[in-house]
Amino acid sequence: MIALSLPPIFRSALAAIALVLLAGCSTTQEITLGAAVQKNLSTIALVPSDGNSSQMNSLLEAALLKEQLTVVGALPPGTRTAPGIDALVSYTDIWRWDLVMYLKHLTVQLYDAQTGQLLALGQWSDSPLHGFRNPKTVMEGLISDLVARVRGAKPATPAAAPP
Repeated sequence: MIALSLPPIFRSALAAIALVLLAGCSTTQEITLGAAVQKNLSTIALVPSDGNSSQMNSLLEAALLKEQLTVVGALPPGTRTAPGIDALVSYTDIWRWDLVMYLKHLTVQLYDAQTGQLLALGQWSDSPLHGFRNPKTVMEGLISDLVARVRGAKPATPAAAPP
């Protein structure tokens, strides 16, 4: 083996480079719950933002349906409340070019349709040494985690009044 004939300092350097490259190929995903938490989600409406693509809108709707949510259609951009619906969902996506277009970042916002307050924010980012991730897989994973966290969250308790 070539690595065995290298001095220890070079073997250590090669191992460190390999770890940096592996870390650079990772993605990050984070779900942040808002102050208004709702456990029972069943109906949801899409609130597209300007610049959203029909392909990503379809992927979002399919991911919501996969989570057993009833998608009641799209509302005008900027809508934050709607009667008869549990939640509103919108997203922003950032795409980059490297031989082909690839998804760099995805943020999904889930709002309480009655109050307009943020229920949860989900963010996914590709690494600086990106991969060509499947947008469907990314959307499904982010929506699955987001919905699970909201459904499993405990309602916020009001702070006790000072004496």
